[in-house]
Amino acid sequence: MSISGTIRRAVVTGVAVLALGAGVATEASASPASVRMPCGYIDPGTYRHCDGGSGSTVMLDVQDIFRNLFHYCVGPGITNVQPVVHWRVIDAWWNGGVGCQPGYYGPA
Repeated sequence: MSISGTIRRAVVTGVAVLALGAGVATEASASPASVRMPCGYIDPGTYRHCDGGSGSTVMLDVQDIFRNLFHYCVGPGITNVQPVVHWRVIDAWWNGGVGCQPGYYGPA
């Protein structure tokens, strides 16, 4: 096979690989965030409540860098709990409360 034939084959193969790779990237980017993100606290300062489609709300204990606790109610999806806590949020977890009105409830 000639040099030009080898180069042509390499270019065609490279384009096919790029096309396949682009298809995979499109499928991955089209998948919902819920598939890629874990439930619970996601650093920095966000919490993802996985409700299974029920629409429930849950009460969280949110902890800042000084180990102070605050109550924050969240609904389904991702909630940024950092804006209402003055110091950096380092953790958040469900404290057992359900059926609350989403929002900040103050110090624990």
